[in-house]
Amino acid sequence: MDVFAKFVAFDLETTGLDKEKDQIIEIGAVKFTLIEENATIKPKILGKFQTFVKPDLLIPAEATAVNHITNEMVQNAPDINTCLRKFTGFCGLDTILVAHNAAFDAGFLQKAYTQNPQLIPANPIIDSLKIVRTIMPELPNHKLGNIAEMFKKRNQISMAITLGEMHRAVYDCEMLMEVLVATLRRRISKEDWLMQNILKILPKYGGISQSLRK
Repeated sequence: MDVFAKFVAFDLETTGLDKEKDQIIEIGAVKFTLIEENATIKPKILGKFQTFVKPDLLIPAEATAVNHITNEMVQNAPDINTCLRKFTGFCGLDTILVAHNAAFDAGFLQKAYTQNPQLIPANPIIDSLKIVRTIMPELPNHKLGNIAEMFKKRNQISMAITLGEMHRAVYDCEMLMEVLVATLRRRISKEDWLMQNILKILPKYGGISQSLRK
């Protein structure tokens, strides 16, 4: 029986931009597959994952200004080792991971897995930013929120878009899910979304997969 692919849209919030010295303080993820509704391929959420992570350093004020996560919010959170194990379990073995500007999120995850030895997921990771740039190069910018707003105005995604909610991990993941599907829907057919086909199709649109295992 043919089965649509399963994805995990994930997003990290961190204490800064440098994976060598900054740390993860929130992990969010949305697992989804596809359904066909009124002859249109749409995302179907299978589960959500969210956890704060207690870092070994204080969260700088400039980071809090962006992601609205304070030191008080993470003081009783689990450590990164525990959070990574839960994230790995949530993703499972049969999903494709996707992030917007995946090099950033994958870099932080890879560093965290290396510093906290455990099973490193072998799931392929694709970059939605590269896919959007390939399919819609004419856009003035390719920020996730701006693309989501565009699709919403065209009634091509269903979720409400509130830019003030951005930089909270699960909300960003739902937005990413909607944007990925709406973008690829412009180019690929129903059959291309099947698990046995999707990874063969994506490189054509910039979706060259990477892995946390190097």
